[in-house]
Amino acid sequence: MLYGTTEFGGRNDNGTVFKVTTKGAETVLHSFKGGSDGTYPAAGLIDVAGTLYGTTGGAGSVSSCAGGCGTVFKITTEGAETVLYSFAGGSDGNYPSASLIDLGGTLYGTTAYGGASNNGTVFKLKP
Repeated sequence: MLYGTTEFGGRNDNGTVFKVTTKGAETVLHSFKGGSDGTYPAAGLIDVAGTLYGTTGGAGSVSSCAGGCGTVFKITTEGAETVLYSFAGGSDGNYPSASLIDLGGTLYGTTAYGGASNNGTVFKLKP
């Protein structure tokens, strides 16, 4: 099974998480709704012990950024999605647009904006 994201599309045109078999059968696992759920998952997913993790570049539960600051989420291979973190756009950054990495059970990633000079941040998150 292969897993991925689309930045746009889905029921709300806010992006999706999908799975596809090696024979080409595709299933949408999750359509992002916007708001606290997040929007525009431009980066890929990582698999940590059977749970998928990713980021959305927009929306989230904090509205200090125009269009939202982005989220870190987890999703099961059956499609149950949970937002783990919503960016606030200040020192924690905003617009995470690259894939996460897992080092010893801690997730690391980057944001394109925010931080001291608004040039982005490196963040870590214990899921």
